[in-house]
Amino acid sequence: MDTRLLPREHGAYAQLGFPLLSGLLLGSPGASSLLFAAAAMLLFLANEPLVLLLGLRGKRLQQELAVSARRHLALRAVLGAAAGLAALWFAPPAARWLALVPAAFAGALVPVVLAKNLKTLPGEGVAAAVFACVHLPIAGGGGVAGTLLWGPSVMWFAATVVGTLCVHAIKARSLGHAPWVIPAAAWTAWLALLGALAIVALLPDWRSVALAACLPLAGVVVLNQLAPSPKRLKQVGWTLTAANALALTLLVAG
Repeated sequence: MDTRLLPREHGAYAQLGFPLLSGLLLGSPGASSLLFAAAAMLLFLANEPLVLLLGLRGKRLQQELAVSARRHLALRAVLGAAAGLAALWFAPPAARWLALVPAAFAGALVPVVLAKNLKTLPGEGVAAAVFACVHLPIAGGGGVAGTLLWGPSVMWFAATVVGTLCVHAIKARSLGHAPWVIPAAAWTAWLALLGALAIVALLPDWRSVALAACLPLAGVVVLNQLAPSPKRLKQVGWTLTAANALALTLLVAG
């Protein structure tokens, strides 16, 4: 398969992968959880041929890969839909309702993609919600309930949003565009971290999730203070990924 038909945004793999893994690792995954995970991955992979056909990767690639992109889009979308329907068939009733949450956000993402606004802050915010909520039906299908059902989705969403703002702030310092993003990124990261610490102190049932969330949130606070160069965006991405991996480890261990 042509690698140009795979998603290019490497951060998106992590944004999907961590909620998917937390859903699988925190419960006892059966057929429905595995099928929900497969559906999420297939529909994620279907995005690249779609954006290519919309011309977001340039006119040359749009023309060169049009036939292959249509084929892969159809295949991935059909297989993803089939896996999703099979997951709903095997899932307990509660998990079926939970599947509506990422589905609703995904529905809101469709016009964003079609309008070619996926790379804007609002578009990336909706995408973050889709990815974060993938945890819900996977975990629900595995018997997870309570704070370990809803908490990780909130954690992944918050970590993704503050991380995204941090990356935009790094670019804004270099390009001079949207300078308001720089203070917004710093304040959002600090408020999210302080909120997580307050939850640790005040809500014992949510303590394990909040403690795990402190790791990526504190990492973003530090990155905002360091204000690295755009040339170091790859290192920034790996730093955020490592912080999220530590958060997942703490969440599963706790």
